[in-house]
This record gives sequence, structure tokens and C-alpha cells, in this order.
Amino acid sequence: MKNSSRNIWEQPWGYTEGFILTAGILLTGFFLQLAVGNIEISLFAAPVNYITGALFITGIILLHLLSGKSRVTRWLSGIYAAIPAVSALLLLCIILGLLPQLPKEIAGNELPPGIFKPLGWYQMTTSWPFILLCFYLLMILGLAILKRTRRKQSLRDIGFYLNHIGLFVALLGGILGSADMERLIMSVNEGQVEWRATDRQGTIKELTIAIQLDSFIIEEYEPKLVIIDNETGIVLPLSRPESYMFEGAGKTALLAGATIEIIEYLPHAAIFRDSAFLNVVPMMMEGAAIAMKIRVDKAGLPCPVEGWVSNGSYLFPPNQLQIDEHTSVAMPLQEVKKYRSHVTVYTEAGHTQKIVIEVNKPLSIGDWTIYQYSYDDSKGKYSDTPIFELVRDPWLKVVYSGIFMLIAGAIFIFIAGPEKSIS
Repeated sequence: MKNSSRNIWEQPWGYTEGFILTAGILLTGFFLQLAVGNIEISLFAAPVNYITGALFITGIILLHLLSGKSRVTRWLSGIYAAIPAVSALLLLCIILGLLPQLPKEIAGNELPPGIFKPLGWYQMTTSWPFILLCFYLLMILGLAILKRTRRKQSLRDIGFYLNHIGLFVALLGGILGSADMERLIMSVNEGQVEWRATDRQGTIKELTIAIQLDSFIIEEYEPKLVIIDNETGIVLPLSRPESYMFEGAGKTALLAGATIEIIEYLPHAAIFRDSAFLNVVPMMMEGAAIAMKIRVDKAGLPCPVEGWVSNGSYLFPPNQLQIDEHTSVAMPLQEVKKYRSHVTVYTEAGHTQKIVIEVNKPLSIGDWTIYQYSYDDSKGKYSDTPIFELVRDPWLKVVYSGIFMLIAGAIFIFIAGPEKSIS
């Protein structure tokens, strides 16, 4: 009630001034964004980020010491400034989650024109509004922490300090550490050792770790049969495409009005074809294709059609069996079930580790986390060249420390219960 009849910017300030100041920071960020574009994060790599962090923290401490009792500083350390800042940051985070976050080279060249692109929302974490708002919130957090030290301390203050310092450490570490993060791509051939990787710009970098690929294994689902339109290659029926996954020789399936019987199955076959003849023989060698001999019967056919279908390989072309002038039976490329790399990793310190790296099962060694990123699919299931993504984030431990402090503070406050009174 005490703020209901006062004018804007008349002390004591409340939420109105908080939202106006937050909007001003966002507006300043938008103008900077339109004028100079996203922040070039590489300019703040070590030691610049260390210096920036030290100067920022020193500035907060000096502000507290020199003007900590002023009305403006006390307001900045309170809830009337914090709630609008958190609300605005939450809004930007929602936008960040809804829009795809893309590398600079993609966001700069391949996106269609629109309002989101000049505002930097496809690279939200390096946009001026986001960074300015984060530092504003960090200033509020820092002043709130220092303000708390002036009051009489109690056991319950432990939860407050854990929560606020944890959020401060996690947020500041995430911002400053992003400049030191490295994302590299490495391709390794089976039986070879590789210690060089490339960044997004194609620059080759020599690393302090090396990866030896002992073996690379790809597992695929069973092959499928489909009926396609001869002219368009579209799987039939158009309204609801059907497919049959192989279950064994001698089985029968009904696809798009045709009855298909599996006569013979060769998981490793060589396919030889000329203008008149097709010959399919077993071949237990790399590059062999999957082949099925089938018999197809369909209403309107004078007699069943019999022949071989195959999805081919990097050595042999695929083969389809024509049913009539409109339709054929085809075998699409098999879907990959999983792939994994058996590797030996060497470090500059002399450590050696044998491990299997799979998708969603990365390896953490030293400062690096190695992910199974992709593989060279030019040979299909016979590929012997996986592609790894190597991520190095030296500030990750700082961010994790802040998050653990947040969790510890929440647990402490839950156990201790709310304060009955605030002095």
C-alpha cells in the first residue's frame, strides 16, 4: 500500500522501477545486437575471461563497500530488482529452448531472413541482451550476498549462502568458461592412431591425447521389403506405406495387395548382372550384399513373378523385382540399430585406456569428453571410419561446483525449515 500513490523513481523503489530498469538493459542489448551482431566469444578466451571475472567481482565488492548503505545499492540487492531480472532471463531462456541454437557459420549464411536472425536468437547465449542481463543478475546476486554479511549470522544463513553463491558461481562460470570450450571432430581409420582433430573452421589441431581404433562395429535391423511405384519410386500404398521386415525363409507377407513369399535368403551375396541375366551367389567377403529370392503373386497377373531383390552395397548395385509395368518389389537400405568403437586412448601423461565408445556412452579422460558422433557411411555397414566429437570444457568443474552448492542449499533449507522472523 505504501507504494500505491508514489510517483515512478520516487524512493523507495519497487517492482515498477525494477521492470523499467530490466527493460532498459534489454533494449540496450538489442541496439548493440543490431549494431555489431553477436559477441565474438573467442575474444574472451583465457586469460581475458579470468581478468574479466576478477574485475567484475572486484567491482561488486567495491560498490558494496563504498555505497552499500545507499538506497540504490540496497534496492539492487533486494527482491524488487531480482524478480524482474529473473523474469526477463527466464523469457530469454524459453526463447532459447524454442528456437534452434546454431553455429555461427550456419546462423550467418543459411537461415532465411526474419526478425529472429538480427536479434541473435539463433545464438542466444552470445547475444548482447542475454549477456548483459546475465551480468545484471550476477551483480544483484553479488550485492545480495554481501548485504547478508552485514546482519547477525545464524545457522540458517548457510542455506542462503549456498543457494546464492552456488547460482553466482554456476552462472559466472558458464558465461566466462564458454570462451575456453573446444569442440573438435576427429576421424579415425581402423587399426590406426590419430591425435589430430579439426574445429568448425577446418583448422587442424594437435591434441594431448591420441585415439587408436581397434575395431568399429555396426549393427543393423533386419532387411525390409516394400512395393514401390516404378515411375516415382514412392512406397505404396500412398495413403499408408507398408513394409515387411524379414523373419526367415519360407515366410509369406501381404504388401499393397500383393502376396510375397520368401524362397531363399543370402545374408552375404555377390550380384552379377548384364543386359540379359542376373546371377546371385554367396560371397563371404567385405562388400557382400543382402539378397532375397522371392515369388510375388497379385490379382491380374497371368502367373507369379519370381526373382532376386537386394539393397546392394558399396561394391554391388541394388536390384528390384518388377511385378508389372506400374509396381516393383524393392529392398530399402537397412536401418542402423547401433554402432560402437573399440578404442585405445593414450594421454600425454602416459596413461592408456581401452574402452568401448557408443552413442550416449562417451568417454571422459583428462579434460576431454569423447563422443561417438557419426561415421563415414560411404561403405554402409562395412564402414571402418568412425567420427568422434571431442569436447574440452575446463570451466565445467566450476559450473558443477555451483550446481552442487545450489542443491546442498536447497536440501539444507528443506531440513532447517523456514525462518520464523527476519531481523
